[in-house]
Amino acid sequence: MKKIQLTILRAACAVLAAAAIAPAWATVDIQGVPLDETVQVGGQTLVLNGAGFRKRGYFKVDVTGLYLASRATTIDAVEKAQGAKRLELVIQQDISGAQASRYFLTDFEASAQPMEFAQLINEVSLIGNIYSGIRQVKKGDIITMDWIPGKGMAAALNGTPLVPHGQTVPYINNELLCRVMYRMYIGGKTPAELRDNLLGVSYSMRDKPPTGQPSVAAAAPAPAAQASAAKGK
Repeated sequence: MKKIQLTILRAACAVLAAAAIAPAWATVDIQGVPLDETVQVGGQTLVLNGAGFRKRGYFKVDVTGLYLASRATTIDAVEKAQGAKRLELVIQQDISGAQASRYFLTDFEASAQPMEFAQLINEVSLIGNIYSGIRQVKKGDIITMDWIPGKGMAAALNGTPLVPHGQTVPYINNELLCRVMYRMYIGGKTPAELRDNLLGVSYSMRDKPPTGQPSVAAAAPAPAAQASAAKGK
């Protein structure tokens, strides 16, 4: 009996010890919304590069997290980053699928160069097809947009893959689409504060910055940031 109790006590101590050495920042809070610091995409561990909240008018529409295999502090570096990527949106306001589709088309066209947009007409149509199958996105819903090399881009709503009509898999394997999609959320019409938070050069949108870090981690080189933003338009 004493041997069993000793075994249980040792197990409990091991659990407590593991908790004591666990990272203090397992999640990052943005406006009270927690985002994991690491995620698994395509069998690869990705780290939270940056996070913030997006507004349309006076209303917060989503909390956005950008996950990469390694840190990137410019839009160009995000587009060229190797390995898997993820954009995670935690919806903060009920929105119809039709309205979401309009937002997508407006932002995509503002982020793609004319030649890029022309090359991606079929892919844009597939994404529009996905939106047409969504009646409403509700507050608290989670949308993920993953890029997996060799497979392509895939979106999911609350973990359920969103598959274009007529296709059997959710992937759209077009690297240019991936670059424009990520540029759409970080460049294009993205406000400077949100861009800097997603690029990890500012923590101003976090409820609490990482231990020992100021709200602004480091100022991104203005000329490079402006050049990258201009390139994305």
